[in-house]
Amino acid sequence: MHYRKRILREMISAIKKNETIQENIDLRNAIAELYKVWKFDATDKTIRNFFKRGGFNNQTDEDAILSDLKEKWKTVEGNGRITEDATLSGILEVDAELLTASYPTDEEILKSLMDNNKGQENDSYSENEDVIQPKPHRTEMLPSFETIKRGFQI
Repeated sequence: MHYRKRILREMISAIKKNETIQENIDLRNAIAELYKVWKFDATDKTIRNFFKRGGFNNQTDEDAILSDLKEKWKTVEGNGRITEDATLSGILEVDAELLTASYPTDEEILKSLMDNNKGQENDSYSENEDVIQPKPHRTEMLPSFETIKRGFQI
């Protein structure tokens, strides 16, 4: 909606300036307008409404979820197949302190670059430069185009 609104504004502006109206929008202009929509028009409310219309319910009441988990835990606990030291909070927090990402230090980056440069010859020639990649077949390219096409549909 915001994208179409911006396009219509451009058309109206062209009419007011007595300029020729562009019937088709090229990919570059479409991407530029989508960028503007995302940067200036896509508010939190817009995104919430989008998900709501898509059938996603934004009612993520943590108390209701926790209550449901507690009920399920009682069923599992009553089954007798878990050890006595297992608790619901232990299960929920099992990976709370798990390292999910790490970033290299400046020293590690420099060492890596220096190690990579040691293995290369002074000559800037690379054996891979002469390798000619065969053209992909049309059937290999079509799925990629379909993915890109879906990405630009509004």
